[in-house]
Amino acid sequence: MGLRTSNDARCARARPPAFAVVGACAVCMTASAEDAADGVRPDLYLGASYTGDFRRNVAGGMAVGDAYADSIDLGLEWTTAGLFSASTMTTSVSVMHLGGEGITGEYVGDAQGINNIESDQGWYLYESWVEFEFGKHAYSLRGGVLDLNAEFDTPVTSALFTQSSFGIGPDFSQTGQRGPGIWPTTGLGLRAAGDVSENTHWRVGAYDAAPGTGRGAFTSTHLSRRDGALLIGELEHASGRINKLSVGTWGYTARFERIDADLTGTPPARGNAGFYALLDLRLVSVGGADVDGALRAGTASGRFNTFDRYVGVAFTATHLWAARANDALGLGIAYAHTGAPYRALMDFQGQPATATETSVELVYRAAVTDWLNVLPVVQYVRNPGMVRAANDAWIAGLRFEVSRERSWRLSARRDVQPDESYARAHE
Repeated sequence: MGLRTSNDARCARARPPAFAVVGACAVCMTASAEDAADGVRPDLYLGASYTGDFRRNVAGGMAVGDAYADSIDLGLEWTTAGLFSASTMTTSVSVMHLGGEGITGEYVGDAQGINNIESDQGWYLYESWVEFEFGKHAYSLRGGVLDLNAEFDTPVTSALFTQSSFGIGPDFSQTGQRGPGIWPTTGLGLRAAGDVSENTHWRVGAYDAAPGTGRGAFTSTHLSRRDGALLIGELEHASGRINKLSVGTWGYTARFERIDADLTGTPPARGNAGFYALLDLRLVSVGGADVDGALRAGTASGRFNTFDRYVGVAFTATHLWAARANDALGLGIAYAHTGAPYRALMDFQGQPATATETSVELVYRAAVTDWLNVLPVVQYVRNPGMVRAANDAWIAGLRFEVSRERSWRLSARRDVQPDESYARAHE
């Protein structure tokens, strides 16, 4: 059904930040006892989650068929204000296991990725970092193995959806040698952040430009001057009806080979960079129901990447029924546009590509209990994989999420309240 480039594969692996998670209980309890004896009140959080996802490609794409994928997330977070004067230190470690089959890779063949937990099987170190927070304006510095998407280009309203582009735009997730340092292949990074005002925040970061090894390793902390760094900055505002308004820019310091180098013969060059913006609003309340909407747009250099621009739109409705206050209904559209160099390369290879791939998702999140969510999903993909010969695909699926958590002393985390929209519950 045509060639899928490495850029396409990286887009398909992008997903929202994983559930923060559990690790060594014995170590935690020991730390808690020692700090209590010293009069320090640590904040300990442990969590575990399991996500199972069944999808069936009903028609179109590469072939009709079904696949089951799953994810186990485990982790630990510890916060204390007693180790250093006028500062708070937080330590976080989380690991995950990914398993099952790939609906995108085996049956649909789309570039953006319809299932955001689909990836190579195995255990991965998701994150391992230390953060210090200090100063009047809540300045903080975080370093270690980081998921860039946990803090940059992070969704609010669109976090409900299961298609990868609603977690991070494919204009960004496609980039780099092995993608930026995002789920599931994270890498070393350093992030600084602070407050401009009570509602406006800034953050900047420098990350490994070539995370992972490409061989499914548990983690990699190798840095190379030749690979360079990925630099990123973002400004965010939230207030009143605005769930999130953000603008960001990113760029790689290393040289990259043009995507159409076989045609042009040009040497590697710098300039692999882009921009993105997000507007997420509380749109309207009708009766007891709340409707939120999000618009995300981004660009990337078409000289080095498959997609040169992307636009995503998402709408969610909550509190549709008084008896099911924590349920949510969502409709999202993800539109990715291919650059002229990519299309020229596909023509040269005898596999003409379409200019766009569009994915539509309708999802319902049923909060069965405080530890179980069930999400039936229907998806439609136009021009899967940007392959002209491919038929549009229809996919049906069912996802379930099981999570348990435990914390000691008051935690910054908060549960969904009956009078909150999906976006407001995830602020």
